[in-house]
Amino acid sequence: MIAALILLAPFILLALYTVCVQTERGGAWRVLLPVAWVALVLDVVLNFLHFAALFWDWPQRGEWTLSKRLTRLNKDPGWRGHLARPITRLLDWLAPSGQHIKT
Repeated sequence: MIAALILLAPFILLALYTVCVQTERGGAWRVLLPVAWVALVLDVVLNFLHFAALFWDWPQRGEWTLSKRLTRLNKDPGWRGHLARPITRLLDWLAPSGQHIKT
């Protein structure tokens, strides 16, 4: 049971992101903010566990979330960049603004 949760955690995070990113719309969508805090905690934990193993790369200083790390990895010309770019495109597609990373 626990092993299944560990393996499904990135997909749970994706589902939470899909819901929580809607808070960008404002108004009544702000009711989802408590769920966003849960997603943030899960994002930080997975960034240092699952995504560190996936990218074979430890987060740099200030890269607490996957989105922060994707900003750097998108510029990588190697396999990490080739893996990061489709993830970024998916997250951008889900974001109401069309851009999940705010610069």
